[in-house]
Amino acid sequence: MSDADNNYEKIAGSTPVIGHRDFVESFATSMTRGRMHHAWLLTGPFGIGKATVARLAAAWLLSERVNTTDLFGAEVDEFSVSRDDPGGKLVFNGAHPDYLAIAPILDDNRSGQIKIDQIRAMVPFMAHKPARGRFRVAVIDSMDEVNRNGANAMLKLLEEPPENSVILLVSSCPGQLPPTIRSRCRVVRLSALDALSCRNVLTKKWPDADVKQIDLLSQLCNGAPGRAISLFDSGAADCYQVACSLLAKPKPDVSAMAALTSKWGRGAAAGRLSREGAAFCLERLLRLTALTASGRNASLPCDFEVPAIRVLCGRYSSSQLAVFHGEFLRESARAEGFHMDFSQFLLRQMIKLSEKTLP
Repeated sequence: MSDADNNYEKIAGSTPVIGHRDFVESFATSMTRGRMHHAWLLTGPFGIGKATVARLAAAWLLSERVNTTDLFGAEVDEFSVSRDDPGGKLVFNGAHPDYLAIAPILDDNRSGQIKIDQIRAMVPFMAHKPARGRFRVAVIDSMDEVNRNGANAMLKLLEEPPENSVILLVSSCPGQLPPTIRSRCRVVRLSALDALSCRNVLTKKWPDADVKQIDLLSQLCNGAPGRAISLFDSGAADCYQVACSLLAKPKPDVSAMAALTSKWGRGAAAGRLSREGAAFCLERLLRLTALTASGRNASLPCDFEVPAIRVLCGRYSSSQLAVFHGEFLRESARAEGFHMDFSQFLLRQMIKLSEKTLP
């Protein structure tokens, strides 16, 4: 199970953790006091860097060049894993014998879930003594993709953790996890980044990118740079701009909408990020529009969103938009959860918005 990080040379030895100071300090304090908790549940909005922080925590625990009590520096304010550290290199190349990364395997996996066999593989892995480092470390990205059977398979590890083992679990929806999982972990909530920090992360990711593109993605992602990267890489951000231009038209162009949604809502695990991006973007548009129609202060929309918001505010009342917003959240989750044709779902939503058919 590989978790190779091709950006290791960029993040190691620099300031890889931007924000999330509370977790960094809690994790460091636990280590330096010899009270490292066996399971940490990192929660917070999608795309704020939970998985990146978990991988860096694993690299820190398995680093070899420097004594772990000195890795944070005097102020204990950031992870610092040298790019020359053998243990850190092996972690970020997915090759450390004491590191296990668990994530959905997309090949032949319609659901996009982490399979129960992947969870069961943790038991023999964690049971062995560390081969090279001081700990055995597993990172699960994310628990949101682990079904109830998989969660139950983890309970024995969480209830009776092997000595010198640490499990880092990531979740954007901790309320959906079984209470038995949450209660056996040290739960740390990570927050969205401020606008400047988010822009700094994206600038490091794309140092040669157009400034306007960075600004647009920073504004669009609500303090979650991972979301911005996902929107860009999946093409969802570009599709959203097209969707806004279509929704701003006085009459629906159904053929253009169908062409858009067939791309935006493509199926199977390979299209998951695009579908997530579509749901995120349309939810954002509906929320901003409902707030604008009610006269309440809303987050500053992107320039390309303004014409669509203006047209929709002129077509519907704030109460109609609020109802549609709630229905969209429920129906999009249902469409994804039951593996429905998401492109057709998106097409129906766009037509409904364009034809003034809201109740």
